[in-house]
Amino acid sequence: MPDQQTAADAAQSTLSAADMVNQGASAALAGGGGEPWYALGPLIDKGGPIVSLLLVLSVISAAVILMKLFQFWTAGLSKKSFVDPAVDRIEAGDLEGSLRIINKNKTPLARAMAAGVRAKIRGDLRDEDVASEIARVGAVELGSLQSYFRWLEIIGNVSPLLGLLGTVIGMIQAFQKLEAGGSKVDPALLSGGIWTALLTTAVGLVVALPAITALNLFEGKVDQVRLAMRDASARVLAGLHARPGASSSKAAQ
Repeated sequence: MPDQQTAADAAQSTLSAADMVNQGASAALAGGGGEPWYALGPLIDKGGPIVSLLLVLSVISAAVILMKLFQFWTAGLSKKSFVDPAVDRIEAGDLEGSLRIINKNKTPLARAMAAGVRAKIRGDLRDEDVASEIARVGAVELGSLQSYFRWLEIIGNVSPLLGLLGTVIGMIQAFQKLEAGGSKVDPALLSGGIWTALLTTAVGLVVALPAITALNLFEGKVDQVRLAMRDASARVLAGLHARPGASSSKAAQ
């Protein structure tokens, strides 16, 4: 019986210790309050105006990312199947047929190609003029795809610096409170001030990472479109040289 009583007491003590550990972990995760540190209320309350500014930047970043995703998706940037049939019609001398094929596709690449073919239909222009027209329309299309990229770049660069600034300010305030305490220093006061200060850095990094990642992915897609436009421009010019009557037209010039 004494052994059973001792075992029961040991089990009860173990359960009590486990409960205390769980309660301590929950309190640490909650930042000393009833809510976790990443909840919106504690973020704004403990992070101050810098975290509020970072939250505004995160909303702007999310809005720009969603808008660009919708734009890229509706623009059909991956559609290139019309290029080969259109170039074949150009080589056959059927510029009107090529233009009809191109106009069925409402993509930036199609609009750039259509500008070159349309310019050739309007008059027997030089190759340089046709290439210039394709480059002009292509630059406009690429500029539209790159719109608002500067916002993502600014948010990605500024957010970590704002977070670091908030951390430095928080550390200064924590050590000021520590100094004011004199000889009666409470370690909890210092540790609480440090984690509150580091909170702004964490928020800054969380805001910056999606913005920088999305910007790099978007720029990579725009680079692919730019290369496709250069390739299409070269193929259109080569097709114009290969079409029937091109040699006699150049000889007449």
